Amino acid sequence: MTGKPRSVGVAQPAPAADTFSLYDAEEAVLTRAEAMLSGLSEVAGGVQALADAYRRGYREQRRLVRLSDRMQLDLQKANQRLAEQQRDLQALNAALSGEIEHRTRLEAELRRLADTDDLTHALARRHFMEVAAREWVRGGGAICVMMLDLDRFKLLNDGFGHAVGDTALVTFVATCRANLRGLDLIGRTGGEEFAVILPETDLETGLAVAERLRVAVALTPVPAPDAAVSMSVSIGLAQGLPGESLESAMQRADAALYAAKRSGRNRVAATADIPPPEPERP
Repeated sequence: MTGKPRSVGVAQPAPAADTFSLYDAEEAVLTRAEAMLSGLSEVAGGVQALADAYRRGYREQRRLVRLSDRMQLDLQKANQRLAEQQRDLQALNAALSGEIEHRTRLEAELRRLADTDDLTHALARRHFMEVAAREWVRGGGAICVMMLDLDRFKLLNDGFGHAVGDTALVTFVATCRANLRGLDLIGRTGGEEFAVILPETDLETGLAVAERLRVAVALTPVPAPDAAVSMSVSIGLAQGLPGESLESAMQRADAALYAAKRSGRNRVAATADIPPPEPERP
């Protein structure tokens, strides 16, 4: 039996296995390349971040260096100012110290001038009375006061000149000091009048001291332009009585002094030597 021939479809050839493998390989390469590019991008971003951080750090470091330089410069200037101020303070302190020292010397000199007779360097009257009063209170009864007066000093002063008169006063005080103790006090109470305090001295010892002074003064010449001039002194002595004031004892010694003057000068008299006053006539 004859029929139409059955058509048979032509089969398509199957893709070769190596074709799929190549495709997969390319796809894998592209995928890895993309991954690598992505990684490179991340690395580039990290590098960029590091570079930015480095730049910021470098700028900050430079800023800090500049700040440190300015601070060091300011510190140097401040140290220089402090050194200049220290020098100024030292100069000021030196000037103040000099001024204080000058004032101290001036005050000491003023006190010396106020307390000491400028010519003879015996104690000035006011200062002598202050010091003698304190010594008098401490001395109690064992203390004496002498009043001394250069004899005929006006004739010496007028006859030989004031310069010789001044030399006589200076010589007199120097002679007294040479014959007195360090604890004894001598003061100038008037022109040619002087007073001496003898602590720890009774009347008998005081008379011996006064006589020694009188002889020493008589034996000590006063330098003069042409020749030496002699001088003499009259001395009145009083021993302090219990509870007696210095002023009272000085008055008694002064009375003894004038008794020595009346009896011929160049003498020593004590209050016990003064004759009692004559009774008043009715």
